Amino acid sequence: MMTLTVTIIAIITSGTLLLLSGFRVVQQYQRGVKFTLGKYSGLVQPGLTWIFPLIQWIQKMDLRQVALNLKPQEVMTKDQVNLKIDGVIFYSVNRPEQVVLNVENLKQQLHEKATSELKDIVGSMTLSEALQSREKIAEKLQNQMTKAIKDTETVQEQRLPWGIQVRGIQINNIELPQSLVRAMAKEAEAEREKNAIFIRAQGELAASKNYQLAAEHYQKRPMALRLRELKTYEEIGKEHNSLMIVIPTQMADSAAWTIPFGKGLLEEKKPAVKQIKLKR
Repeated sequence: MMTLTVTIIAIITSGTLLLLSGFRVVQQYQRGVKFTLGKYSGLVQPGLTWIFPLIQWIQKMDLRQVALNLKPQEVMTKDQVNLKIDGVIFYSVNRPEQVVLNVENLKQQLHEKATSELKDIVGSMTLSEALQSREKIAEKLQNQMTKAIKDTETVQEQRLPWGIQVRGIQINNIELPQSLVRAMAKEAEAEREKNAIFIRAQGELAASKNYQLAAEHYQKRPMALRLRELKTYEEIGKEHNSLMIVIPTQMADSAAWTIPFGKGLLEEKKPAVKQIKLKR
């Protein structure tokens, strides 16, 4: 009797545990792909659901947007220059059953497909085109990725859909070889120096023309030149560490005054003295 009771309790407990083990919770941002004896048998919507244990199982898929980083890839341009390009792919799952049934390791395959398409796109461009066309590269890559993951049939092959949607692609960095960076830096520096010399020459030419006009104006109006001279004295006098000596205008003319130097010049300037002889 005791053995029978224990057996019944064990059966009831096992059945209860087996029944409880069939409950599953699917989050709002998830969908469940249900399999029955290995065969796809439908989607499971968000909420609490129950499946037959040991017969059915659920694989959950996240429907939120995912950012997949593209590691720096070495790409050769049309003019034989190696570049390193990285970026980000934004995608989301819209058909969970297709992702589970048709794609193994979605992120890896998406990464490999993106890098392959990126090499083809950049390989058809020159260096200058690649550096100036980030948005164009991203747009072409998104079109190629969207075309690759759709359900397309051709004469030779049939491509199964991936069940995702590429929402956007962003190209972050395009890294040049160090030798090419140095060469471009020297070229840019030479170009800036040439522009600086040209601008400085243009400034000198404009200044010389203005100086000529000012000289003609001062020649016709000497008082204006005198006022400008006084204004210059005022500006110099504002500096505490400056020493200014003002001399009359007449002293600026060498013919107007002369400072004699030497004993000979002094003798020439002495008045003649008459000598008187005394008679004894």
